Amino acid sequence: MIKKLVDKYKEYKKIKESTPQKVCKCYNVSNHDIKNAIENGCTGISHVRSVTKAGTACGKCNSSVESIVYKAIKKQDSK
Repeated sequence: MIKKLVDKYKEYKKIKESTPQKVCKCYNVSNHDIKNAIENGCTGISHVRSVTKAGTACGKCNSSVESIVYKAIKKQDSK
């Protein structure tokens, strides 16, 4: 039973990651926009913020932006 739950969670996580989700409502920036910025040469959070404007208005999304940036950089470095 636990294995079924774990498998279902992994499947859900894959679907969730492949679907664009709004991260910054102020500037209409999605998680895919942030990942694309990293893939196109952004090297850190401040660089991503200057390119996408994510997290520079109200600041509510800062933790989400930072998390996505760190994960994207880590994934890129492991390639």
